Amino acid sequence: MQPKIYAYIRISKDTSDAENQRHEILTFYNNKVSPEWVEELVTGNSNADDRKLGELIERLQAGDTLVVADVSRLGRRSLDVMETGARVVKKKARLIACKSKLELKDDIGSEVMFFALSLAARIEREMISERTKAALNRKRSEGMVLGRPKGSTNINKTLLENEADVRRLVAAGVSVSAIGRAYKLNRRTVTVFLKAKGLGLGS
Repeated sequence: MQPKIYAYIRISKDTSDAENQRHEILTFYNNKVSPEWVEELVTGNSNADDRKLGELIERLQAGDTLVVADVSRLGRRSLDVMETGARVVKKKARLIACKSKLELKDDIGSEVMFFALSLAARIEREMISERTKAALNRKRSEGMVLGRPKGSTNINKTLLENEADVRRLVAAGVSVSAIGRAYKLNRRTVTVFLKAKGLGLGS
């Protein structure tokens, strides 16, 4: 069977962006291919399995190609992008992001690229942390009282905001220590969160 090319387009609100993504993909291939288009209107925060993207990945066969205009179309969180890339490679298919000219396939080069994506995710988290610290310092300088109100629960905000990702990591067997390293939190903080959410604990 001839390998297929699937072009995935995701738009959140601006429907005109669909044409921009379509143009980016066709330009990448110099208008010499006729991919099977898969388009949906959905937020990037949604889990891939809750979108057409999840169904598309399941349809992939060895040798097929999944192409997007930009990696951000796969998801807003770096962890989601990495997870999607891993699933595509596991299918012995290729993932191409036209804007960054990124290609992931089943070879050592893709492993290096995954490492780069992982590093990018780490840098992203560090930048968010630095921006948060700067914002808190500014609020303190303005005289604002910071801290948890009395009676609030002792659950880490970062883990709460990324609860869906944490649940997937726990389900995949990732240890408490590894989760802590990913979010720059100590083991106790992660343990408290997992217990509060009734999630199983790794080593």
